[in-house]
Amino acid sequence: RETGDKGVTVNAVAPGITEGESTERVPAERHELYRLNRAVSRAQRPDDLTGMIAFLLSEESRYLTGQVIAVNGGFTMH
Repeated sequence: RETGDKGVTVNAVAPGITEGESTERVPAERHELYRLNRAVSRAQRPDDLTGMIAFLLSEESRYLTGQVIAVNGGFTMH
């Protein structure tokens, strides 16, 4: 509300557990929990996030603000 009149939008991407160096130490049970409870059963890769990030950086998202967008293969659904 503080920055909208200046054309500044504030949004966040909330990724699921994403394959990569930072999740190599996550216990196998946690990876399995995500795998079993996602609508998209394959593991999430970093490039699964780039489309949403590119959209949020683009002019097409100019009227979207104050949102947290879950990109997690359907682990959480609203």
